[in-house]
Amino acid sequence: MAPIRSSERRLLPVIRLAAIVLAALLLAACGEKLAPAPLVPTATPQVAAAANLAPADLARGQQVFFDKQCVACHNAGATGGIGSSLAGTTLSFDQFLNILRTAIPPKPAFNAVELPAQDAYNVYAWLQSLGRTGATVATPAPKLAQGQVLGMTLWVQGRCETCHGAFAQGSPKGPPLADISDTFETERNRMRQGAGAIPEHAIQIMDDATFQRLYQWLSGGADPASGC
Repeated sequence: MAPIRSSERRLLPVIRLAAIVLAALLLAACGEKLAPAPLVPTATPQVAAAANLAPADLARGQQVFFDKQCVACHNAGATGGIGSSLAGTTLSFDQFLNILRTAIPPKPAFNAVELPAQDAYNVYAWLQSLGRTGATVATPAPKLAQGQVLGMTLWVQGRCETCHGAFAQGSPKGPPLADISDTFETERNRMRQGAGAIPEHAIQIMDDATFQRLYQWLSGGADPASGC
């Protein structure tokens, strides 16, 4: 083995130091790679929407429901009337708030000044606290007694207002039906043709006899106070 020269001997401490520094850097890099990533909790859309709101005040929600005249269409217990049942709603808060902000006339649409998000959240929580009475799927229309029944009641029970408006005035989802002038057969056939996409149009849900009475009400102007 060749003897180590004096110049090389002087470099040995520098080489050892460089090796130690390199080893330390490699260990640090490995440590960083092995460190587990921090867990970030994921919020549901409903939680995210209400994240900046105070806990719901149910008493306040009920008061706002009355103050904004929601009872006129949805009943004092939110069980439905001219409007659909809201008791025990299964909508997310995002969906509920969007409906309030973008409702189709004559339903009122409340902006953030008329109904702040906190008050909307209070109403939403109060509705959720109520026992659910509204149907979530299309169900057969009830057998109607002889004599007149309120046309608006039948309209709401058939969920017709969700596409055609609360007073059959029409909406982006469905044409106006108040004062229809086409024959009963034409309107019935048109309705049945859409039964594949709209379950409420199926004969099992809206039979011909029930639709005949609803047709008479619509062709007479769809007066909320009139019978059929």
